[in-house]
Amino acid sequence: MAAEVEKYFKKKMDQIVFVNLSDQFVDKHAALRYLKGIPIPVMLAVVEEEAKKGGGKGSFSPAAAAQAMVYVIGADENFPYAEQYKHFLQDNIPGLRMSILSQGLDCTSGGDMMRAAILFRATDIFERWEKKMEAAKTPYLISTQKPDTPDALFNYARACRDIYMDENEEDEAKKVAFREESVRKMEQCIKEFPEFDPPYYFLGFFYMNKKRYEEAKELWTKFLSISEDEAMMEDVRERMDQVDDLILYEKGTLEVMNDRPQEGLDILLPLYEKYKEWWNLLFFIGLAYRKLGQFETAVPFFQEVLRLKPSQGDASNELGLCYASLQDFDNAEKYFKKAAIQDDKDPELLCNLAAVYINTGRLEEAEKLLDEADKMAPGETITALWRAELEKLK
Repeated sequence: MAAEVEKYFKKKMDQIVFVNLSDQFVDKHAALRYLKGIPIPVMLAVVEEEAKKGGGKGSFSPAAAAQAMVYVIGADENFPYAEQYKHFLQDNIPGLRMSILSQGLDCTSGGDMMRAAILFRATDIFERWEKKMEAAKTPYLISTQKPDTPDALFNYARACRDIYMDENEEDEAKKVAFREESVRKMEQCIKEFPEFDPPYYFLGFFYMNKKRYEEAKELWTKFLSISEDEAMMEDVRERMDQVDDLILYEKGTLEVMNDRPQEGLDILLPLYEKYKEWWNLLFFIGLAYRKLGQFETAVPFFQEVLRLKPSQGDASNELGLCYASLQDFDNAEKYFKKAAIQDDKDPELLCNLAAVYINTGRLEEAEKLLDEADKMAPGETITALWRAELEKLK
């Protein structure tokens, strides 16, 4: 996913211009030895500002070049001259890490999350590179080559999170790229700094939204064991009650789907007292009753689903099945038609409606529906079965 987000970071490289220093100038300054024959990046805004001051003649300071090098490293980790820039920064810019982090936090406060992400990423890349250089000098020492603190990594993950959660962002591919990068970096942060609590908090929400409830619970349990942030801890405690219920819901629905409806009801019905407006829960309770053959009991649950979510086609189909089983073919026809309108690409819905017509003697209408179902999905077993029933009555 790093390559995916880099596509968006590289678009920000249009804010950079590159200049070349003469070999003679580089030879006179030992600090520049890494930059001989290397294009030097400078922020376009700096060049333009200096040109105004100099009457049209642009110039720049080493500090301005260093700032742009950081930006380039953060935007494109594999930039052709990134290695030379890192050596220059290491030798000539003391306190670089804190300076970049501070700039990133300023960008965050100002709402420029893309620039903040680039700067935080640059800090993390640079720190890891420095660790690698140190390890190379002392090959007999074991080095994890990870930064001393999670600051850069975590702030980069947070910036990516803010980018994908921006309500004004319309580029869905961009949101997906930054969401996945944020999650990947949060997970990396937990792996490298297991006692640092914020990533557990944010990842818990991600997993919960993805319906990975057991994982969310595990993360939040760890968070509560190490955090001292009372506000965040209280928030997590409230969410944990929901997670426990969602885990039960998943177990109950799995029982129903695996044709163990009574076991599913035993789990789901206690949740009904707390979540009477949750249509998904009502649907599976209704489905469990329908599978048990308790059609009259199932009907109100499916009707309530449609009250809460009128476009829920599966609930319309289930109502049709319940009414057909109760020999109430008028209502069965009504709900099968409604289901077919909501999903006109499902041949099974047409077959269900054809079954009603067969049971009420409307054989020509049934045959038309079966022909249509055959065109949608040739060779379907359910279509063949109802066609066989139709042939018996001709």
